[in-house]
Amino acid sequence: MKGWKATALAAAMMAATAAMAQDTPRVTVQQGALAGISDHGARAYLDIPFAAPPVGPLRFAPPAPPPPWQGVRDAGKYGAACQQQATKPNGPWSAEFFADPPFSEDCLSLNVWTTGGSGKAVLLFVPGGAFLQGGGGESIYDGAALAGQDVVAVTMNYRLGAAGFLATPELTAASPARASGNYALWDIVAALRWIKANIAAFGGDPAKVTIMGQSAGAQAIVALLQAPEARGLFRGAIIDSGVLAGAGLAPAARAEAAGSAWAKTRGADGVAALRALPTQALVPRNGDPRQGPAMDGALIPADADAAMATVDVPIMTGWNGGEGPGSGPQPDLTAAAYPQRVTALGGNLALYPAGNDPVAALRAAGHDATMMGGAAWLRARAAHARAPLYYFDFEHVMPGATAADYGAYHSSELPYVFGTLDRLAGRPFTATDDKVATVLRSYWLNFIKTGDPNGAGMVQWQPFDPARDEVMALSEAPHMRPIASPEKTALWRGRFDSH
Repeated sequence: MKGWKATALAAAMMAATAAMAQDTPRVTVQQGALAGISDHGARAYLDIPFAAPPVGPLRFAPPAPPPPWQGVRDAGKYGAACQQQATKPNGPWSAEFFADPPFSEDCLSLNVWTTGGSGKAVLLFVPGGAFLQGGGGESIYDGAALAGQDVVAVTMNYRLGAAGFLATPELTAASPARASGNYALWDIVAALRWIKANIAAFGGDPAKVTIMGQSAGAQAIVALLQAPEARGLFRGAIIDSGVLAGAGLAPAARAEAAGSAWAKTRGADGVAALRALPTQALVPRNGDPRQGPAMDGALIPADADAAMATVDVPIMTGWNGGEGPGSGPQPDLTAAAYPQRVTALGGNLALYPAGNDPVAALRAAGHDATMMGGAAWLRARAAHARAPLYYFDFEHVMPGATAADYGAYHSSELPYVFGTLDRLAGRPFTATDDKVATVLRSYWLNFIKTGDPNGAGMVQWQPFDPARDEVMALSEAPHMRPIASPEKTALWRGRFDSH
């Protein structure tokens, strides 16, 4: 009897193992086979390399193709985010939105969510973090809810800090393209190329890719709109908190000067020394020279403004109601200090009187400046655009301890779009938040699928009209409205339209 029981138990275990293997999602891409996981009704494939590890001779260079692997690769958990400070800055947009360890230079991976099928529209999300922190493996960026609405959702990591942008004369001279920097942007191009080659295996259509970025990710997309190498790799762009008139890219010489100053702080005086630095030396430090996208002459032409004169893909862009100069707590702002602050911002005391609440007045002026700066950017694009532009102001305030000080803060729209409010602990969400999430996700999904955010039964979002300066106010009850009063509109147009 004991032998019979042992045999029966072994058979049961083998059957269970076989059943588990059968239930494990599998897919094959150009590099090899992947074993994913089930995630909230979708199939998730995580930590898929889209480029070779950017280490050794590949550090401070455009990404190389990903190597193949043997057997079946485990794609059941997120890969490491790119090296960064583990300490997160203050602000509600950091603790829940920036990456946690482990960190690594070997970070160029993406994550895919799908429910199968074929011919589906695809979203590539490029996360923010000031080009210093963050990553695509955060729980609030889980793409299962979007995949459940018939899109293939993809998130990614890209190189950060100096690893993503270091330019020096020595690196430029050693480069076959005679250019350095913008490695993070090349990473995004590599991810788009990987999607073009492989996304059909997940049910996606490589001709229906929309790229979406927030904050630094949004700035990266603005830069890529100026990159001939990125043309044809996406058919639409969603730019959250990232467009502002006058926010141009640095010329190559300025980028190289900043890079050389950074290299001195690390005691590295040449290409070999830079590539021999320990990974920890690449972690951004306080006081480092600021580095970011630049007109390197290879990926981004030196005449980048001319390269972007004609926008040939639909764009959906906007800001959140709590964004702008003066946002957040202002403990030192008094009525006596207010006039200098609002004047320095470019505001007008007659139009933005302090009244009994100088903090609220400064926030109003700062947000109007931000929205009108974005409108000026759109007006410059609209003059030559071959596709519609859509502008939004996300007004809904996420409940929680930060609501009074930060309002609709930077990044707060993202968990509504991704359908991941349940990943944010300690916030008293209500049915209103669920409704806002449904509204936002519907507009975003429609844009991803068609290039137009509108759908049947929805409040119609009118394309941006450069003569009217109207915006779609996104909240529980979305509606079109002027960005500001006629007097305030004239004030900010006078400031921004010369850029």
